[in-house]
Amino acid sequence: MQTHELEDLTLFLIRDADEPEMWIDRWAVSYPTVRLAEVSARQDIAAWQRTVQTAFDGIPNRNIAVVAHGAGVSGWLAWLYTADINAQKRIRNMILVSPLQDAFPDDAVHTLQRVRCHCRTALVVGENDGQCPQPWAQEKADLWNARLLVAPQQGRLNGALGGWQWGMKLMQEMLLS
Repeated sequence: MQTHELEDLTLFLIRDADEPEMWIDRWAVSYPTVRLAEVSARQDIAAWQRTVQTAFDGIPNRNIAVVAHGAGVSGWLAWLYTADINAQKRIRNMILVSPLQDAFPDDAVHTLQRVRCHCRTALVVGENDGQCPQPWAQEKADLWNARLLVAPQQGRLNGALGGWQWGMKLMQEMLLS
């Protein structure tokens, strides 16, 4: 991505609605142009797709950086599976953080098994995250065409984490490389 294109960038955050306040909430107020969607593990794939589509439709910018957390990863990937080529062209990179192993239901078309990431994508997990074991995460990273990264933080990446500066740096590096 060229530096001048950053002026036309929206940070699209897909938050796990079942999580307490965390670093993603700080990101939502730290960037100049942000769009936020919330999904819950209790929703089904169709509900995730509707929620993300509604939020995506409200993004005027041509360039979008996506960061999804927890059940938000499932919601984002469910939507991505149905996204047309014009929508996909707007997405510059994706950071999928701490997906919930239990929030990957199967449906009639196997949406979450068939989705693939078309751009630079990082699947980020914490060391020793019981809800997202590294072997499972590696399997999903391979399936989705993502690179698995283990954050320097321990456990579930669902706290304040000081605004999760490590993740911010990762996003900036991905955008500028």
